[in-house]
Amino acid sequence: MTSSPFRWRLSLTTYFLIASALLSATNTIRTTPSVAYAAPFFPYSSSLSLNNTKRQTTTDLDPAHYRTQLYKSDKVIEEFEDLLNSPTLDSCQICRKGMKMAQEFSLDAPELVPGVLRILCTRYSFLRLDSCAGLMVRLGPELAEIFSQMNVDGSDGYYACAYGFPGSCPVPKHQPGPITFPKPKPANAAQPAPSGESMQVLHFSDWHLDPLYRPGTEAQCSHNICCRDFGSWNDPGPIKKRASKWGEPKCDTPIALGLSALEAIQRFVPNATFGLFTGDIVSHDAWLITEKYVADLETRSYELFKKYLQEMRLYVVLGNHDSYPSDQAPARHKPEQYLTHQWLYDHVATVWEKNQWITSIEADYARSHNAMFMTRPMPGLKLITLNTDLFYVRNYYNMLDTEQDDPSGLFHDLILELQDSEDRHERVWIMGHMAPVTLTLPRSSILFQRIVARYSPHVIAGIFTGHYHQDKFIVMHDPDAKEHTQASAINVVYQGPSITPLDKANPAIRWYDVDPKTFSILDSHTVTADIITQADYWEQNDMEPEWILEYSARSTYNDPLHPLPPHEPLSPAFWQSAVERMKDDAGLFDKYIRYQSKSSAQAKECLHGTVCEEETRCELQASTVLEHNVCEAMLEVEVMNVGGKGGRKKPKPNRWKRFGVTRNGRVLDEREYDAMRGIPVGQSGRRR
Repeated sequence: MTSSPFRWRLSLTTYFLIASALLSATNTIRTTPSVAYAAPFFPYSSSLSLNNTKRQTTTDLDPAHYRTQLYKSDKVIEEFEDLLNSPTLDSCQICRKGMKMAQEFSLDAPELVPGVLRILCTRYSFLRLDSCAGLMVRLGPELAEIFSQMNVDGSDGYYACAYGFPGSCPVPKHQPGPITFPKPKPANAAQPAPSGESMQVLHFSDWHLDPLYRPGTEAQCSHNICCRDFGSWNDPGPIKKRASKWGEPKCDTPIALGLSALEAIQRFVPNATFGLFTGDIVSHDAWLITEKYVADLETRSYELFKKYLQEMRLYVVLGNHDSYPSDQAPARHKPEQYLTHQWLYDHVATVWEKNQWITSIEADYARSHNAMFMTRPMPGLKLITLNTDLFYVRNYYNMLDTEQDDPSGLFHDLILELQDSEDRHERVWIMGHMAPVTLTLPRSSILFQRIVARYSPHVIAGIFTGHYHQDKFIVMHDPDAKEHTQASAINVVYQGPSITPLDKANPAIRWYDVDPKTFSILDSHTVTADIITQADYWEQNDMEPEWILEYSARSTYNDPLHPLPPHEPLSPAFWQSAVERMKDDAGLFDKYIRYQSKSSAQAKECLHGTVCEEETRCELQASTVLEHNVCEAMLEVEVMNVGGKGGRKKPKPNRWKRFGVTRNGRVLDEREYDAMRGIPVGQSGRRR
């Protein structure tokens, strides 16, 4: 390490920044977070416990101690700077050495981790300054715990780099080991014959209520959500677009829009037998939230659902934004664990039971199983809920025990429940926040596909998710199939549309026509309101949003040459047929793209006959994250002048490659990491 006038100036600046960070970290443990705007709305409440004896946590206020801690922080930042400028290391080696440094620092001075992360975050422009400050204060204690337990020299450290700093290390492609199911699949397993009857089931998702939404504020700000008064962090200059009362495409759900959506449910689905809510109550301001904010917003939102849906039973799962910090959910419960989310599981289970959505026995199960439960909404149907954070790559607790196929036990429990239902000759719906085909650990994604294949089509009648804020479906295929055909289609994931208009998508709700004996889906109906183009008009004319029936899946995707017989369900083959016909039917593909955004005028353009169309059709039948990655790779290079005549190739920038802070390192060679990422020797050329 060398010294220079610049380094000394850097050290002085760092001294004052870390002094502030130290006070912030100490206050986080002892009283309230120092980040403005979080505490005034809801008082802060912490679940910190200092039980990890491996770590040297202290709240010593002696000035000598502070000088020592400042020196440690300054030193680790300088070492990180030197690491980034290494002329001999590639980006993956740099990241993995950085993980080793992070572990040593977390074990030695865990209370300093949030402050140091905050400085590095702001210095390298990973996020806005205010977002860095708030997010690192919230995530820092969790990351210190994760770093301290991580096997940084092994698979854990590699996964943490690949997913925590996309672009640093090649993405893992590990395959899980074989599954030994309790019993073999019955011969000639088939879904039961239709009964000719029908009932309705509600499905809505991604509520994302923003209690701090303020009409008249900036709707086109530089934060990841707008329509708020951020005080001193407001964008300079005059307001470019005034936030309407009813919502905006870069904002979360205002209370007026949320209530309007609940009223629309009353009008369109008044006789639903029961309802599904596939998660995400909390707003997207992860850098501002507190435990109290999350808990109170969940309680108030569930109370609104109960008030408007009245006696309808609503079954709920947690989304990635329904925890504190956002996305984080530890799968392991050990006595020495530094942080725990037990408060969250106790809280939501209590509210769900109070609203009479689940029984006391189911609530107790949810408390001890990461808010997951099993219930029987009707005779002959079991509903299995999953906490999908347990295989989400942005849940940094999943960077622990990465060499294991099922560290949380989620898939073990899922198999036992499915086997129980097979033995009882009952049908099953699986419900979670996100489908395990994107942003999912590769082993988890493949395990889920194998499990679905084993228990389809005779047991699993439907899979229901949300998360993506779009109206979508995914056809799952047999893992042993050589190609995707109607015969290889085994099940369908129904991705529910969001209430929030964030990401330039109109709000929507959905309901299904369901066979009450077989519980197969007969039709799917989507209702939407054109917030994107009509919100200002409705507000100026003192009007309520106009909710309209956008489309029926059965009518839209039915094959006119081979129409589906009455009372026959929307089978996996039906949906695969729709995907296949989109290749030659531009009108059908254009309808899908329009309905995906819920008829948003600001939806990203995706034209038939382009690479976007090919990628979209690929994603609609991608059963695993590895297959989905192949689809995304189609957009790594955009082909201009589609048609093959003089096509010019234009590289497409990868917006996830944020690890662009190396200056002098050598170029990454993916082949050097085949063994670490799970690619067998000799298969480098065959990357699925």
